[in-house]
Amino acid sequence: MARRPRQPDNARMTYERDAVIAAFAEAGHELWVVGGALRDQLLGIAGHDEDFATSATPDEIEALAARLGRAVMTVGKRFGTIGVDLDGRWSEFTTFRGDAYTEGSRWPEVRFGSTIEADLARRDFTINALARNTHTGTVLDPFGGERDLERRLIRAVGEPERRFREDPLRILRGLRFASQLGFDLEGRTFEAMRETAPLIASLSQERVTSELDKLLAGIDPARGLELLRECGALAVALPELAPMVGCEQNHWHRFDVWGHTVATVAVIASDDPDSRRVRRWTALLHDCGKPAVRHIKKDGEWGFYQHETAGAELAAALLARLKVAQRDASTIALLVRRHMDRPNLDDRRSLRRFMHRCDGHWRDLLALKRADNVSHAYNDDVYHDRLEGLGSAVEEEDAALLRAESPLTGDDLIAMFGLPPGRWIGDVKERLSALVLDGRLKPGDREAAERIARRMLKAAANEPAASRSLSV
Repeated sequence: MARRPRQPDNARMTYERDAVIAAFAEAGHELWVVGGALRDQLLGIAGHDEDFATSATPDEIEALAARLGRAVMTVGKRFGTIGVDLDGRWSEFTTFRGDAYTEGSRWPEVRFGSTIEADLARRDFTINALARNTHTGTVLDPFGGERDLERRLIRAVGEPERRFREDPLRILRGLRFASQLGFDLEGRTFEAMRETAPLIASLSQERVTSELDKLLAGIDPARGLELLRECGALAVALPELAPMVGCEQNHWHRFDVWGHTVATVAVIASDDPDSRRVRRWTALLHDCGKPAVRHIKKDGEWGFYQHETAGAELAAALLARLKVAQRDASTIALLVRRHMDRPNLDDRRSLRRFMHRCDGHWRDLLALKRADNVSHAYNDDVYHDRLEGLGSAVEEEDAALLRAESPLTGDDLIAMFGLPPGRWIGDVKERLSALVLDGRLKPGDREAAERIARRMLKAAANEPAASRSLSV
């Protein structure tokens, strides 16, 4: 089993990369930087770890890495790929390939020993069919990828429909790149996507979900989602959401359900990478229950009574089908269910109930509420600003309460009173902590704390059994 690469040390990064490149050159092998790393370098984007294409065979790659003391990962060896621990990260070194696809198969027949030109010819889009020679620095661009980068255009290599029939995942990859890079799709490429979109149904769910995740994480997810709909892939990859398209709403909304949803995804605050996935999936699904419950009200307006409940159930089933991690799926379904909650901000208990029902995700729900409001025909910013301020205050109060410590421990109380452990200890400590928080008891004043504890136990002992409690 390959050991995990260590964390990168900037002082040795250039040395390790240069040592590997030199070893390939000394052995007489071509070595080219390829794929997303080169694309992003040419765009001036800091991003992918470097991947390489080489004339060396997988066995030769493995031997060179071993000679340099680099750890290797061979799980992709039958496809010509060896993972090498380079600068503390896994970089893929892949033998030049010339894939041939069998009708009806998503997996190519891998052929080694071809040229870099043949290797680039098998790739999906021109912006990914670029290579830089590690020995000379020369960039090889046989399909005009650099020009497409300048034009901010996604164009298939060769015949577009053939590319997508070989592997329909390339349809979703193209849409994902539109979202990640903010690029447009070239006309013939997009028309070929439209023709082949039904083939997405032949893909494994894991591959589809991975691309949808990346699409939603892009800099322009609204573009990706609209293209997903326009090329017909929405009805195949996310059929549960197709009824949202054209589903009219009432006068409080400026768009149909789908248009409103796309607008919400586009603006939901997601600067934190850790919350981005949950927030954007929640924005995408928050109104998915509307088509199923839409009805005409007495005033002639469209109504969507309990769409949040129907939406939460639909979201849970959809996320289970997509095989989204259970923890994220549960959070997303919870936020969909709670997105119509509107606590009374003049009632602290109502606010605390709202925060408690969010299970620690009240800020994520607030972000959804703010985004949801953007395409409404009214402005709710004043309420949302107040909700955020009061919620933050309650959060700080609770944090302060947790920081406040009772001057007496549970062992202290047992020794003092000679009583067995029980709920009474928590009651006493909670009261002492509250007094510390209020400034009525100094954190280290054990003598005063003991007097209060004895008074509490005495008062409890004198109360009738049915109403007995510990209080001061």
